[in-house]
Amino acid sequence: MPSKENKNIEADTNVVEFKPNKPKGKEPAKPAANSTKAKKSFTPSQIITVIILALLAIVLILGGVLPSFISTRTGGDSILFGKYDGTPIEFKNGNYFHRQYSTLSRQTNDTSINGMYQVWYNSYQNTIFHTALTKMAKTAGIVVAEDTLKKAIIDSGAYNKDGVFDAETYKNSTIDYQKQISTSVEENLPAQMVIQDITTVLTPAGEIDYIVAMSDNARTFEYVTFDSSLYPDDLTQVYAQANLALFTLVDVSILTMAEEEALKTVAAEIANGSTSFADAALANSIDGFASEGGRAGVFYLYELQDNFTEPEQVNILYSTQAGSVSQVFASPSGYTLYQVERAPWIADFSDPEVLSDVKRYIGQKDSGVLTGYLEEQAQLFAEVAEQKDFAIAAGEKNLETISVPATPANVGNSSYLGSFAYTDYNGPLASLSQNSDVMKELYTAPIGSVTGPYTVGSSFLVTKITGEEAGDAQMGEYLKMVYPYYSQSQAQQDLAMSVFASDKLEDNFFEVFFDKILGYGSET
Repeated sequence: MPSKENKNIEADTNVVEFKPNKPKGKEPAKPAANSTKAKKSFTPSQIITVIILALLAIVLILGGVLPSFISTRTGGDSILFGKYDGTPIEFKNGNYFHRQYSTLSRQTNDTSINGMYQVWYNSYQNTIFHTALTKMAKTAGIVVAEDTLKKAIIDSGAYNKDGVFDAETYKNSTIDYQKQISTSVEENLPAQMVIQDITTVLTPAGEIDYIVAMSDNARTFEYVTFDSSLYPDDLTQVYAQANLALFTLVDVSILTMAEEEALKTVAAEIANGSTSFADAALANSIDGFASEGGRAGVFYLYELQDNFTEPEQVNILYSTQAGSVSQVFASPSGYTLYQVERAPWIADFSDPEVLSDVKRYIGQKDSGVLTGYLEEQAQLFAEVAEQKDFAIAAGEKNLETISVPATPANVGNSSYLGSFAYTDYNGPLASLSQNSDVMKELYTAPIGSVTGPYTVGSSFLVTKITGEEAGDAQMGEYLKMVYPYYSQSQAQQDLAMSVFASDKLEDNFFEVFFDKILGYGSET
């Protein structure tokens, strides 16, 4: 913990006496939180943003005199946004949330709704984080000594002149201002101590050596993938014949607009000859085909289904005569109108390109049809590859062999080490890197072993461990240098995650913001 020893505080030749705050009255009992909301997930970037905002909040709370409470639609003197561990997260005149809002408002020139939202949301998150840290400090028994408070007030800069504390500036300030500063500093010190403890923990040398040693066992690999493209043509044709409708083709032009009534008006103009479909698309469409006058081209029925909010309505389109314009359909991007350029026809299942499309569909939409076949083929290949050269065995099956450079055993893709996320970017090994059983086999099996098959989605992977290399000495030195920083950063992220993904948090921000701040809620 930071030192709590008493020290005499001097400013130049003047001894300044800081008047203690009056004892606070007993706060009313707070009701227990009964939130049933699910835990929230946060991306690393969101978590880091929260940490930065929280740390800035500790520093920036002191500037200026607080404005009066803003006008709201609450009908009361506070706005309740949620709770953390039973403590209300509320916006109330003069409280922490209010001071955060005041400070962040002064720091932005963005007066748009988005700017307003950012100020409110950041103030809200800072308040949650501060509340959690304060509770942690209380649990840890952190008490702010009077001299510690005095020093923190001096160090805050609230009474600085020419960059240093000035006793006269303090003496000439109003009692109200002094009280605001003292309250703000005293309120933040316990939370600041918690943050300081987390960010100043020294990393043991043994831990650093262990992390560096993890990068020493770097192995190289080759692999082949058994995916839907290897499904036999005859079986693919059987599947296609059994599902003819899915692989029926149609040639269409497409026009998309955001508003249904506006599109219906355009459709009426096309119908009465006031404009052509192509001109209407050029002038009004918001999709990617607008610049081509709506010409979209040829699609399978299963492809067009994805452009319908109600997929079964694609059958209505397929019953539209060639040269005609369809009715207006709801789509994921708004509302869509089609012009059928050619009546639907059955695809040629002897065409290799069509067969590739069917195989791709099976792999993505109906993988159970082919997984048994692919797994069997992958297993047979693994047995053959154990007895002969891996690349030769792959060549005999017309399989592409992928080589992967030296990669350490990084289960879970830790940011401290190299990983398959870099050496097999978007590849199957990158997908398997969080599977501890697979990683254990890949890094303990003898060099030269063929391993697998491993399931990756609807595909199967067979690998060969081709070699092992010593870790990069330069990378080891780099890790020793940066790991302490990364470790502290990770501790901060873990702390923020524990707060914002906690069951203790009852989060009603969005509902309250739209209702009480923007006034979009129902009137009561």
